[in-house]
Amino acid sequence: MTKTEQARLVVERMQGEWVKPRLPFTLEAGEPGFLGNKVGGIPYLPRDMAWPTDRRGKGLTLLAQINCAWLKGLPEFPHAGLLQFFIGGSGNLYGMDFDDQTIPDGFRVLYHEQVDASVTLEQVQAKRPPDPEEPDLPLMEDTPCRIRFGAAEEQGITGMDFAAPFTFVQVWNASFPGEPIQDMWDVLGDIDEDVVEELLNPHNAESYEGPDIPWHQLGGYPYFTQTDPRERSGLYGDLDTVLFQLDSDSQPNKRDFVLWGDCGVGNFFINHEALKRRDFSRVAYNWDCC
Repeated sequence: MTKTEQARLVVERMQGEWVKPRLPFTLEAGEPGFLGNKVGGIPYLPRDMAWPTDRRGKGLTLLAQINCAWLKGLPEFPHAGLLQFFIGGSGNLYGMDFDDQTIPDGFRVLYHEQVDASVTLEQVQAKRPPDPEEPDLPLMEDTPCRIRFGAAEEQGITGMDFAAPFTFVQVWNASFPGEPIQDMWDVLGDIDEDVVEELLNPHNAESYEGPDIPWHQLGGYPYFTQTDPRERSGLYGDLDTVLFQLDSDSQPNKRDFVLWGDCGVGNFFINHEALKRRDFSRVAYNWDCC
């Protein structure tokens, strides 16, 4: 076998054995309702809860709201209540802190296990602080919009996940014990760049219909336009679960919903044990662009 054939075999085995449930979704125009699955718009808030703000007291913006009854295809996720993601609208980082992406000064993840159906949109809207003078947000003019969930599916590990290099070495050495390696690039460094890109970037793979199709999901393995922040720092290695991922969604001849900088993607990560405990106090928020 050539090195390329060997690498393909290793990646196939990785994707067949290291799998996670993934719930994909799409966006469509229209107001989903106060308690609906949506990107943008007015969130539900309990009667005794103030509108979330950043460290300067500026109101955060609802990025997305998820009715957890739709998440039954993800065993570790909650299956009741509402899960919400808020981000900042002042400055040019959408509330992300590069020094520590788990510090919720410019973003917030809220989980409401029980929902008071008597709370009205008007009551929550009255809590909203004034918008920043020039809000800088990835949400476009056509939001709020509806989230439409697809069917839950098993997704194999991708080359973009921070665990991929270690996993590649483990599977290679098990598959070819006579040719042991210590680093993934001991193999991939000798392979054509186009083939490496095909192996490592599943967003270009045929199964994901090409890079122009937004990759929105909960669970599964993440997509990045740059690199996994959990790879660059020892701070987030325990945050092993994609809690929520919202890609740029600005397709030719279609409505524009989301645009992270120059066509980037936003992700939220959590530890799977914390997720099972419904503890959302430590979440990493990341976005990057081309």
